[in-house]
Amino acid sequence: MNRIARVACAAATTVVLASLTPMSPASSVPDQGAREAASATYKVIARINRSEVVAGEDTVRITGKVKPKAAGQKVLLQQRPEGSNRWRKSGTARIKPSGRFVLKDEPSKPGVRFYRVVKPAGGGLKAGTSRELQLDVWAWERLAWRAVGANAGIWVDSYTVLGAEGYDDSLVLKTAGTAGYAEFTLGRSCRSLRATYALTDDSVTGATGSVAVSVDGTVVATHPLATGTIVEDEVVDLTNAFRVRFDLVGSATPAGRSAVGFPEVLCLP
Repeated sequence: MNRIARVACAAATTVVLASLTPMSPASSVPDQGAREAASATYKVIARINRSEVVAGEDTVRITGKVKPKAAGQKVLLQQRPEGSNRWRKSGTARIKPSGRFVLKDEPSKPGVRFYRVVKPAGGGLKAGTSRELQLDVWAWERLAWRAVGANAGIWVDSYTVLGAEGYDDSLVLKTAGTAGYAEFTLGRSCRSLRATYALTDDSVTGATGSVAVSVDGTVVATHPLATGTIVEDEVVDLTNAFRVRFDLVGSATPAGRSAVGFPEVLCLP
C-alpha cells in the first residue's frame, strides 16, 4: 500500500472511533436526585385544641410537626379574619429536636378566624405551610346597646344601684306598681345571657317584685324579688334564640322597682 492510501485509511479509522466516543459529562442530562432536592419543601402538620373560645377569656394551642425536623429553627403562626385574604403574623415558636412545635394565641376580638403555621425556607428547602384551622370567637356584649324592640314602662340603658353597687346599661322599671317589658331581637346569633336581678336600692323596705325572662314566647326564668334579694350573674341559655323578652313587676305599696342589672349576651358576630 502506498503512502497516500495509508494516510486515507488512518483518517477514516479516526472518524469511526470519534463517532463511537461517549458524550462528555458537560452535555449529559441533569441528575434527577439533584432536581428533586432543589424543589423539596418543608411539610407542616398543625392541629388546634379548640373549635370555639370566648374573647378575652380563653387561650388556644396550635401544635404540630415539621418534616424534615429542622430542630431549633422557627415556625410562624399566622391568622386572618373570615372574609379577608390578608394573613398577619401572631406568634413564633422554636422547633423541638423531635420536629414538634407548640404555639398559643389569646383571641381578643369576636368573629370567625383562621390560623396557619408557616416554616420559612432554609437549608435548601422551600417554605412549607399547614392547612387552615378555623376558630369561632364568641364575645360578651351589652344587651342594652342593641336596638330595643317593643317595650313599655322600662328605662333601657339606664344606671341603677342594686345592693349598694352601681350597674350601667341596665333595664329598670319606671314606675312602682306598673308593669313594664322590653324585647330584644338576637337573630339566633347568641347563646347565653347573664345579668343581676334585684329591686332598686330606692325601693321601700318590704317592697316586692319579679322579673321573668322569655325566649321566643316561652318563659325560661323567673326571679321573685324582695328587699335585700339579689340574684347575681344568673346565666340563661339562649341557644338558637331569635328574641328575648323581660317582664318587670314592682309592688305599688310599699313602692318597689325591679331591675335587670348590666345584662350581657354571648354572641358570635
